[in-house]
Amino acid sequence: MRKRSQVRELVARGEALMEQGRYGEAERLLQRAVAVSRSIPGADTLESATALTQLATCLRSVARFSDAGPLYQEALFIAARASGHESVEAATIYRELAALEHAAGNWARGVPFAQTAVRLRRRALGADHPLLAGDLMTLAALLEGLRDFQTSERLYRRAIAILERAAGDTHPDIAVALNNLAAVQHARRRLKQAERLYRRALALDEARFGPGHPRVAFCANNLAALLAVSGRPREAEGLFRSALATFRHVFGPSSPTVGRCLENYAEVLGALGRREEAAARARQAARILGRLETLNHEGAVATATINPRLARFRLIVRRSPISRFGVFAEERIPARRRVIEYTGERIGRREASRRADPGQSYLFTMDGYWIDGAVGGSGAEYVNHSCEPNVRARKIGDRIVYYSRRAIAEGEELTIDYRFPADMDPVPCRCGAAACRGTINLTRRPEPGSRSGRRSDRSRR
Repeated sequence: MRKRSQVRELVARGEALMEQGRYGEAERLLQRAVAVSRSIPGADTLESATALTQLATCLRSVARFSDAGPLYQEALFIAARASGHESVEAATIYRELAALEHAAGNWARGVPFAQTAVRLRRRALGADHPLLAGDLMTLAALLEGLRDFQTSERLYRRAIAILERAAGDTHPDIAVALNNLAAVQHARRRLKQAERLYRRALALDEARFGPGHPRVAFCANNLAALLAVSGRPREAEGLFRSALATFRHVFGPSSPTVGRCLENYAEVLGALGRREEAAARARQAARILGRLETLNHEGAVATATINPRLARFRLIVRRSPISRFGVFAEERIPARRRVIEYTGERIGRREASRRADPGQSYLFTMDGYWIDGAVGGSGAEYVNHSCEPNVRARKIGDRIVYYSRRAIAEGEELTIDYRFPADMDPVPCRCGAAACRGTINLTRRPEPGSRSGRRSDRSRR
């Protein structure tokens, strides 16, 4: 019991530091909380799941997305064992996974997580619980990214109504909801309504947190972006400068949050005729954002997550000796068993050719169309190539499902033969298998339903 109390105390202190924007200090405390929780006999406790979730949230806040993703997955495994797959605790982690995908810019990938959180929370706590409002806002933010503004606005307004009934204007999430609703109005070109909402959210955050807090800076950055498109660059310039100073102080000079703010700031400086300064800020932004491990050219960042609703076994994404990330078994998988479905956006040949990149694409060819696992993928897109694979792809109707070819041991990496066509430029293979053929390419044409394509349509990271 003493160790559990210690974990709870460390997590509470870490959460308080995150609330203040002191993420470096929070991370150190939360790392200690996780270490202590893992030393508790029978460590599958809700305290352990909470510690992992809060550490992941801390890392997400400083844009360490691929470090946060596996921690959320581990927390979800533990919460499911401790309190069930349909529990309130699981709902909380699903919401955090959705928020991770939103922060990384992969809206389609986050929607199933957010929908699961809403369903579980509503069933457990009812339709008017304040925690449900947070789930609704997360789902709304993802739908906003997918440009479903009508549904997004409806969900934000519903969340605000729930929060106001619970605590009036004093609820800390009211400002978040107002800021997000303003973003929808901004996207719909309702600029006056958006400005009023941004200013109300900014006033609430300034009153609660004071100047120099990241929540204040995010709202100021959004208001500045609105003022810039409204033809008011001088007002925008001061807000961007203030937000940029806060972001650099809180997140560090190389944070992608700083990079995105610099992009916006550069545009405003250009509009003010300060072209040399604008060009310098744009170059800084490009250097920062160019270091992100992106999934595609639209800028979605890798989060190293698996959708457990589409996997039949416990899987986790980790760094791989083959290529960047890989999928690893967290339990033994028998031979000839369904493992995970390969999902993603369905696109035509022309769009697949546009997206194809020999070093950065997750395209899977089907009959007459392609599945892009970088957009709304299940995590199966992280499965690496091997010339001696332990899984294979099966086409079932209009879906692709990975099955185990043989028994896969706990801790073993899942691999599949990408079967690149022989008439494509040779792609070197680094699988390390005893029978490695030296390239990912085949010596004959691949069958439909393989991660391959024509000369310009490659499927590789």
